[in-house]
Amino acid sequence: MKIAVLGARGIPARYGGFDTLVEELSVRLVNQYGFDVTVYCRSNYYEKRQQYYSNVRCYYINAWRIKGLESLLHTFLTALHAITKRFDIFFIVDPANAPIGIFLKLLGKKVVIHTDGLGWKHRKWGRLSRKYYKWVESLCARYIKTIVTDNPVMRDYYIENYHRDSVCIAYGAENASGFDDSVLQEYNLLRRHYLLVVARLEQENNTDLIIREYVASEVDMPLVIVGDAPYDRDYMETLKGLASERVLFVGRVDDQAKLNTLYAEAYLYIHGHEVGGTNPSLLRAMGLGTAPLVIDVPFNTSVIDGCGFTFNSKVGSLSEVLKQLIRTPEQVEQKGNLAKQRADELFTWASVAARYKEYFESILQ
Repeated sequence: MKIAVLGARGIPARYGGFDTLVEELSVRLVNQYGFDVTVYCRSNYYEKRQQYYSNVRCYYINAWRIKGLESLLHTFLTALHAITKRFDIFFIVDPANAPIGIFLKLLGKKVVIHTDGLGWKHRKWGRLSRKYYKWVESLCARYIKTIVTDNPVMRDYYIENYHRDSVCIAYGAENASGFDDSVLQEYNLLRRHYLLVVARLEQENNTDLIIREYVASEVDMPLVIVGDAPYDRDYMETLKGLASERVLFVGRVDDQAKLNTLYAEAYLYIHGHEVGGTNPSLLRAMGLGTAPLVIDVPFNTSVIDGCGFTFNSKVGSLSEVLKQLIRTPEQVEQKGNLAKQRADELFTWASVAARYKEYFESILQ
């Protein structure tokens, strides 16, 4: 079976959950199931442009780094290239690319699209962008039809709003890059004595709320924030203005072994994402045995299912939870163990690849 993957930045993964999904999935489809997979990559993200990555074919096409348009423009250009090849299925990530999926369907191609979360709720977008995300959501459901959701809440959403079922496949929690403990010395951190946030620093991920509540709690563990805000410098300045000297902004951490260590050695992983589906950062923390503390929205609670803690957006909620959990390390450790057990049972890349294999095969029957 020949699969073309469009819409990601490329492999090896450079940024975000979609890229990680594409890397982990494509490598397994090729090496475990004998598929022929081509991933279209954005050339300006890669200095080294290898024709094959772990036996997955890579094509590189330039992408203009324009907020809101980069993915759509690149996916259009890659689609023009891909239609000259004999692919059985076009797998598109990011629902913003739904118009390209419609274009391919009009040409008689079989298209599968990953719907992600509720893009129209992202506060970083303006009114027109939010309308666009709402529109492409309906395109996915009404016209492409063969859609993937990554969270049971998202599956229910499409059923309730569009009467369209989907195949629900989450992500894997594990990352096989190993560990590099030097990152702890690099940032002067003690094992199990810091709080961790890993996120794009965007408003809907509530990093401002987390910082504000952390400062109010006056807990004695530093707060480490991994991530950046490449398109919103004003928000980044707002975050720095809210922070105390115990808030450590480390930016993006591309070294995956160092990032694994930051996850694994944190006392708590704090997760403020509220508009997505199943978030890979949350799964990664769970898979490494770190207790998650998540904002109380259905997407997150369906993932942790009691194997973690929750807070809400009300003033004082998170600060009170933090003060309580700092005093109960045994409870935190117990939840971390339960979270790892849940991740090991339900969120593995092997099971994700097997589900996609079955789904792709069913489409061609």
